[in-house]
Amino acid sequence: MMSYASIFAFILIASIACSIAEAFTNIKPTHNERRSNTKLDVEPAVIAGAAVAAVGAITWLSGAKDREQQSKYAELEAKEKEYQEERERLAYIEPKDVWKEEELKAYDGSDEVGPLLMAVKGDVFNVWKGRSFYGPTGEYHIMAGRDSTRFLAKNRLEEESEDEKRVELNIAERASLEAWYWTLKNKYQLLGRLEGYDPKSTEM
Repeated sequence: MMSYASIFAFILIASIACSIAEAFTNIKPTHNERRSNTKLDVEPAVIAGAAVAAVGAITWLSGAKDREQQSKYAELEAKEKEYQEERERLAYIEPKDVWKEEELKAYDGSDEVGPLLMAVKGDVFNVWKGRSFYGPTGEYHIMAGRDSTRFLAKNRLEEESEDEKRVELNIAERASLEAWYWTLKNKYQLLGRLEGYDPKSTEM
């Protein structure tokens, strides 16, 4: 089935062809002593108008595909925007001044569309945008729903032993933590402070 654009183009080109044909049929005979000759009596305005119309039709046809493609892209972008807004709505959680670490456990990413919380240096973040990293199948899932400060400082993905937990972070680990902290702070929503956090345990 022809699209409206194709039908319009066909009509436009047909009109141009008719105009040109009409111009060429307006032929007036002339005679001299030896034989009959003919000359084409075409108004310059007719020729110019037909030429402009032809160029316009060609230009319009050449841009029709681009316009159709742009329309498809605009439609896809609108759908993607709607999808992202819905994801954000489902992952939203009300910020509050202070969070207990026990409260974070309910938001470890088990709910595939809900909030995903983690604490770093005493701040609690909603990291739902990084679900591919911190969700159940993500490489850093061990950090979700808890205080992940020491994991980030030590760049490790295994639980510490009780003896290891009692060892203070060294200067290199604190510097590493600082870099992680600012990355997260610039990327994810801050929800509040973690109860019981000791700033001295991570200060430079």
